[in-house]
Amino acid sequence: MQDYEKLGAFYLGRAVDPNTNQPTDELLLYDSADLTTHAVIIGMTGSGKTGLGLSLIEEALMDGVPVLAVDPKGDLGNLLLTFPHLAPGDFRPWVDEAEAARAGVSADELAAQKAALWRKGLGEWGQSGERIRTLREKADFAVYTPGGSAGLPVSVLKGFDAPPPRSWTTRTPCVSAFRAP
Repeated sequence: MQDYEKLGAFYLGRAVDPNTNQPTDELLLYDSADLTTHAVIIGMTGSGKTGLGLSLIEEALMDGVPVLAVDPKGDLGNLLLTFPHLAPGDFRPWVDEAEAARAGVSADELAAQKAALWRKGLGEWGQSGERIRTLREKADFAVYTPGGSAGLPVSVLKGFDAPPPRSWTTRTPCVSAFRAP
């Protein structure tokens, strides 16, 4: 078993040598006990906030920690794009035909290139299709889309219209609870 498969150890990658900017063999693990109730990830555009967030979510799911993520930007849906076999056919539906044409290859060839690239890249970080399969088995992925049809529809409110005026007069105003003694 890899060190990062121990319960409570979140694998975030490997340390990087500051002189060469190359990954070392030292695992970068995060103790999940340090996550108590809430977290925030702050950084500049392109600094890796989404990647870190995805990694933390994946690792929490691997440890059986339930995750409910609110994603107004729509990046976290990429968690559904996990292909345990890392086969070209898995990537094919997501290949951009125009990108394939610009590269001078067929869409099937580009899918094969993408699969090979992912297999190699994940392998360099000690990841495999087996770990992806384990993640898929441990988690129930669902994307809820309020007001949309791209995922599972959900409605929290009937609408955002103000309630009829009569309902306002029958309730005690909230401000009374905040009056000074």
